[in-house]
Amino acid sequence: MPGHVTASAIVLNRSGRVLLVHHKTLDRWLQPGGHVEPTDVSLPQAAMREAVEETGVAALRLADPVPLHVDVHAIPANPSKGEGAHSHYDVRYLFRAPTDDLTPQPAEVHAAEWRPTTDLDDPELTRRTNAAI
Repeated sequence: MPGHVTASAIVLNRSGRVLLVHHKTLDRWLQPGGHVEPTDVSLPQAAMREAVEETGVAALRLADPVPLHVDVHAIPANPSKGEGAHSHYDVRYLFRAPTDDLTPQPAEVHAAEWRPTTDLDDPELTRRTNAAI
């Protein structure tokens, strides 16, 4: 199946809560992330860019240049975009946020919130995130 490389930011605040966005298209709570763009200089930078674009979170610090988790998941066809079903090869990085201030971007997300790590929808990602706290 054809696929796209994506990068996600697992962002923790000082109290150990994780930043999640309510994705408009998928109607699910997910970590911020998206497609790697040609102008991105690295996968961690792409993940940070997506987190800032979607949530307005500021002054992120990359906790580790090694990915926290890598996931491959199926994406359904989206005829309005002319896209068939495909896979996302999602490389996930851990970031720390010094502030809880958020300004969600309404074009892509319904909301952005600091949530318990148990709200992550992937048990392995939850385990790895909790181990990093």
